[in-house]
Amino acid sequence: MPFEHSWKIYAGDTDYSGRIYTPVVIDYVIMTLQEMRDTVGFSNQRFENESYYPPARNVDIDYLDAIKTDDKLEITVRPEFGTTSVTYHVAGYVSDATVFEGSLTTVFIDKDSERPIQIPDEYREAMGKFS
Repeated sequence: MPFEHSWKIYAGDTDYSGRIYTPVVIDYVIMTLQEMRDTVGFSNQRFENESYYPPARNVDIDYLDAIKTDDKLEITVRPEFGTTSVTYHVAGYVSDATVFEGSLTTVFIDKDSERPIQIPDEYREAMGKFS
């Protein structure tokens, strides 16, 4: 079952039209991914203490409908595991209508060598419950 998290859209998140400013959607996706990781024990603080980190490699968002001030934006995230990367399939909903779909891909990198590594088993296991 995918991870779900809701956000209220504030006026500061929007442009002159009252619709969400395009890059803010990516911020919400990343914050939702952080919330997801927090629930399984992989906070940003933990990554600071590990020998690896998972930076973003690609973000792809298709906007399907407007997101406006005061909307409740529900975001779902479902991970798909590769060998060294995880693609998080994301979707946004307002009042049950799909407002965006997309993905964010991260790659696990060894901090010393700066080279990709296999996804740690403990991460794969913890996040696998959202697959």
